[in-house]
Amino acid sequence: MKFIAQKTKDGGNNGKVAFYCRVLHVSRQGYYQYLKNRDKLWKYQGLADLMTGIIQEDECNDSYGRIRMYQALKLKETENVSIPSERTVYRIMQTLGLIHNTKRKPNGITKADKEA
Repeated sequence: MKFIAQKTKDGGNNGKVAFYCRVLHVSRQGYYQYLKNRDKLWKYQGLADLMTGIIQEDECNDSYGRIRMYQALKLKETENVSIPSERTVYRIMQTLGLIHNTKRKPNGITKADKEA
């Protein structure tokens, strides 16, 4: 959320919220929802901590994809963290930047015929 205001010495904002929201093309309702939700934890924070723990266990674990990460989470079986679907595990890994791109070249069967 983008919000600009001049801070006073006591820590309050100097200015009208409606004016700043209009200038920045943000609704007042959206601003107040942002204020309400900015201190809340992410609902997958426990799962994200568990994923980073799995990756830090061994140096070879940084190449885990979504399927192997999902299987590793199932093997951990922690009580306080529920494990969602494989697709959700993939989305969380994307958010955390844990997805790696393969660097190998695909080997095609079809070869170009130079005489044709």
